[in-house]
Amino acid sequence: MIDRRVLQIGAIVWAVMGFVLAISAFGEVNSDARLPVGVASIAFPAAAVLAAFALNSYRERAAGLLFLISVATPTYFAYVVNLPALVVGLALLVAPKISVRSRPPLVGYDRHPPTDGYTAASSS
Repeated sequence: MIDRRVLQIGAIVWAVMGFVLAISAFGEVNSDARLPVGVASIAFPAAAVLAAFALNSYRERAAGLLFLISVATPTYFAYVVNLPALVVGLALLVAPKISVRSRPPLVGYDRHPPTDGYTAASSS
């Protein structure tokens, strides 16, 4: 199990790294392919950022799908850096509750309902 916050930070790091790799090699792209490669260089790392937001909203499967979409980031010669996003995306799609560990909710924190029957109202 991986902590939710670690996955969120990893998604942001992957987005920045993928964007930097894609843009760094953008000058070598043929002129007729610049538009689709430019769009891919922005859209696919943005999917990784959206995966971090999905994890924050406790939507593990959506985050897994967004991680899988982000794997298409054009990293050219450094294609191996796409593999962790592929593995995490597949794990989140196949077994989201087993893959992600969440910290217990704070008292009065209503973003995600507790799963053990405990509620903030019953504590007083």
